[in-house]
Amino acid sequence: MINVKSKACNGNIVSISLKGHSGYSEAGSDVVCSAVTAISCSIGDGILNVLKVKANCIADEGRILISLENNSLDDIEECQVLMKTLLLGLRNIESNYGDYIKVFEEEV
Repeated sequence: MINVKSKACNGNIVSISLKGHSGYSEAGSDVVCSAVTAISCSIGDGILNVLKVKANCIADEGRILISLENNSLDDIEECQVLMKTLLLGLRNIESNYGDYIKVFEEEV
């Protein structure tokens, strides 16, 4: 199961963390894992390389983190279209593969 945790502060998404493996299929042919990884890494790359925001982006085995928590409010706001797009994409994957991915949202 992939667990996604989105944290928002004053309506702005400040971090999205993903942990686990979907278990949908064996490694190398797991479409759920592939979709989640592709969309998450693409959004992280967009924040770092297109917007040039120095976010904390980590992609390890079974873990992805995109965090804006140590950034200025201007940087956080600049990244909202991408962060909201990521959350929407993950929610769409959850709607089709809910046995393999769960998305939780938290306002802090």
